[in-house]
Amino acid sequence: MQTKAKTYSLFELNQLVKQTITEQLADSYWVIAEISELKEHSSGHCYLELIQKDEDSDTIRARARATIWAYSYRMLKPYFASATGRSLSQGLKVMVLAQVNFHEVYGYSLNITDIEPTFTIGDIELRRRETINRLIADGVYDMNRELTLEMLPFRIAVISSPQAAGYVDFLKQLTQNRFGYPFKITLFNALMQGRDAEDSIITALANINKVKEQFDLVAIVRGGGATADLSCFDSYNLANHIAQFPLPVITGIGHDKDITVADLVAYKTLKTPTAVAEFIIEQANEAENYFIELRERLIAHATDFLETSKDELMQYAEKIKLKSLNTINQQKNFLTHNWAVLPSTSRLNVYKNSVNLKNYSNLIHKHLQSYLMQNEENIPKLSKKLEKAAKQKLIQAKQKETYLAKIVETLDPKNTLKKGFTITRINGKTARSVNDVGRNATITTQFHDGEVISRTQN
Repeated sequence: MQTKAKTYSLFELNQLVKQTITEQLADSYWVIAEISELKEHSSGHCYLELIQKDEDSDTIRARARATIWAYSYRMLKPYFASATGRSLSQGLKVMVLAQVNFHEVYGYSLNITDIEPTFTIGDIELRRRETINRLIADGVYDMNRELTLEMLPFRIAVISSPQAAGYVDFLKQLTQNRFGYPFKITLFNALMQGRDAEDSIITALANINKVKEQFDLVAIVRGGGATADLSCFDSYNLANHIAQFPLPVITGIGHDKDITVADLVAYKTLKTPTAVAEFIIEQANEAENYFIELRERLIAHATDFLETSKDELMQYAEKIKLKSLNTINQQKNFLTHNWAVLPSTSRLNVYKNSVNLKNYSNLIHKHLQSYLMQNEENIPKLSKKLEKAAKQKLIQAKQKETYLAKIVETLDPKNTLKKGFTITRINGKTARSVNDVGRNATITTQFHDGEVISRTQN
């Protein structure tokens, strides 16, 4: 007959498990795990959930509750933050010294008594390196730094918390700048620390991007606070958004020692919000100096151009004056020559017209005789017509001759002299130019009522 196996109540079984764990396991173990949850109780205790993920599939392979009692947490929390620059938070990989506990009601859990910050530092740096390498591989690492900052950046989008001391310092530095530059500052409210900071900053960037044409740059400022609260600025997601942002991003998140991944991908990083404000002021001052220099150069070039143009105008005026004098002398000589030959030319024209008139008369007579011989019957009629035409022709010729005679009379040198003109002869020859007057020359000036003779001296 088989002996009946001993039965246990659940409490008894849990007691057995607890006793076995206590007897068989060491007092404590160094355990490597990732913090998936962390809650600080008002009592000062810290409750965590630790997990281990599969490296290939990222699935959870192990899970355990853990507790850091208040008397230990008061020491471990500042120690870890001081050593790593980070606070204990979700997503951190840690190495902790833990006691294995089993409670009849609450079951299996770990009691954390110590922590090794150097392990977390190494893991943080490893993740940081992985983030940087991923950004480089994606081809976005240098994108924001390759942008061009406006020469005069005065429209500034600021991502910060309105209550942050750093934002207040930044605002005061810009609005009370020593040059009196009027900057346009627009705040996009965001959480700058804590679990939701990353998503909050990304949302602010998205809101700025919708109206990006209204701004010249983006300033992300965060003053004060613990360095341990900077973990969001090492995230791939935030760094990726900053790297690809279409406007230059300047960071001033208030830390002296560590450079976050967000700082590395930003257009420019400065230690404090005040330093960011001073950088913007200096950019505006450099732009002002540049424009002042351009103005001075423009004035100098304009002055030189005016002086050069003045000299050229004076030269052109002198050339025009000489050209005008030459033209006047040429026209004067031309008129003098024509005036001298006008009487003889007029008489010649009168003689030619008189000869032509006689020739026309003889030609008409010949044609008339020929016509009369051919048209004896029409002689009386034609005779009258011819007589009339001849008389008309003779009248026209006489009128023309009278007109030409008047012209000749008008152009006669004697009549011209009566009008106040004179004729000058040098050594008996008509003078046509001042260059005809030489030394020891006899000058005869003829008036309408006589002549005056003068001589030039040596």
